[in-house]
Amino acid sequence: MTTVLENTSAQEDTLLAPMPLRPLGNLGWNASLFTIGGVKWDTQRTDAEAVQLLLRAYELGVNTFDTAHAYGGGESERKLGLALEEGGIRSKVWVNTKVIDRTYDGAKRQIETSLQRLRTDYVDLMFVHSLDTEEQRQQIMAPDSVLKAIEEYRAAGHIRHVGVSGHWVKHVMRRILGEYDFEAVLFPVGLFNIAYNYSFLEEVLPFARERGMAVLGMKVFGAGRVKVARSIEPYLRYSLNLPIDTAVIGVDSIAQLEQNLRLVKGDLPPLTQEEIAALLPEAREITQAWDEGEFDFVQHYLEAEKSG
Repeated sequence: MTTVLENTSAQEDTLLAPMPLRPLGNLGWNASLFTIGGVKWDTQRTDAEAVQLLLRAYELGVNTFDTAHAYGGGESERKLGLALEEGGIRSKVWVNTKVIDRTYDGAKRQIETSLQRLRTDYVDLMFVHSLDTEEQRQQIMAPDSVLKAIEEYRAAGHIRHVGVSGHWVKHVMRRILGEYDFEAVLFPVGLFNIAYNYSFLEEVLPFARERGMAVLGMKVFGAGRVKVARSIEPYLRYSLNLPIDTAVIGVDSIAQLEQNLRLVKGDLPPLTQEEIAALLPEAREITQAWDEGEFDFVQHYLEAEKSG
């Protein structure tokens, strides 16, 4: 019979185990399988608490951090900047951020602000944030757009690589990947996309791989709705066994971070098809209602279902 002390010791051993790493495309970085996302802690934790959480993530092997100009009204970048500086870890980690303004002048202002908040003179990967309509694709691909601003900052050494992210319109994302030499892509890879019959895995992922791009996955936990699921484990098992380079996951506390990392480091087996089928009703059920501040990212999928 396993004692409580033995069980606690085993959990601690797992938590301190090496972090699984995967090459981040062809970008020259071996990314932690778990990338800490820039939400939850950005608005729910004080400066000191956020710094403690982010440095605990680094201590446990997380070497890839994701944020955005828009997250938390700037608090995500600002608090991450505090952690990078206080911990002296900027040169030891990979930092993604995102610019959402589509115009040249507006994007320049946002990029400059992001660098100031992050207390760094460069970011490793700058995403064009949230490509979610055809109109946005046209704005991004215009002559004097966000891409021109990114290219200028990249030429000056302040941006190392460029990517694009999006939650919806997989056909538009597939199109823009063929129009510009993006080096990375970020899109939903959760079981929720299977539940809503709107997956990026068949159309976008193979094309990105053909082009040698880094592939980052998000919405593993349904924008946090797994908090009302029976267990978070199967949702991690599904996404972490996909052919992605890293999963971007936000946390709101050190306890939640450690719970996730115990599972990430536990060499989780993939779900069987039977297990996937059994989870789909729950994945839909728990994303029918949203608490204040949560991101209802499935609304577009429902509209797509209705339109056939």
